[in-house]
Amino acid sequence: MDINYRNEPLARYLDDAAAARPTPGGGSVAAVAAALASTMASMAGGFTVGKEKFKDVEDEVSGHLDRLGALRGRLLDAAHRDMAAYQGIMAAWRSPKDTPEQQAARTEAVRSATRASLDVVEAVLADAGEILRVARRLADVANPNLASDVAVAAELALGAVRAAAVNVAVNLAGYADAADAEAVRRRTDDAVIEAEGLAVETRGIVLAKLDA
Repeated sequence: MDINYRNEPLARYLDDAAAARPTPGGGSVAAVAAALASTMASMAGGFTVGKEKFKDVEDEVSGHLDRLGALRGRLLDAAHRDMAAYQGIMAAWRSPKDTPEQQAARTEAVRSATRASLDVVEAVLADAGEILRVARRLADVANPNLASDVAVAAELALGAVRAAAVNVAVNLAGYADAADAEAVRRRTDDAVIEAEGLAVETRGIVLAKLDA
């Protein structure tokens, strides 16, 4: 039975993810990790807007807060979409293959379902990367009293990027479209490199502020 975890206690999601069941799995958990990253970046922004000391960046930070809220909603949707995508892949693999026609249909079904799963994890990868870009900017302009929360946002978002990249690799392992697979690998590698750089920069800025 499909479960809308938006309407369930967090403990329900955690217990189900920990259980010996197919979903929620790694792609879904990566999306949730990125959503959690957005909360800490939002908290830092929330303690910045409305403060006279930071009025020069208030409009900018308000825009970041709007963006983070939208990303959070998308990532929660992605956590559910990933579960549905996995079920689609399993259904495709269970398709009949007794005749040449069935075999061809099954091959196409697996390819299509895998592409749908890749769509989800690539979206999580991109959204987590966007959170890292926002966190990097907030490290410069947000209320320094919330610097550690900005760092937590960056570290969680980096973890989500890396986790999503693993799930990209899992999907590509059985993906028949070689040209598309290569393009996905390039995008994923670039996203991970950018994310790692942003996380290092953010960490360095925050640690310097904490030592000041």
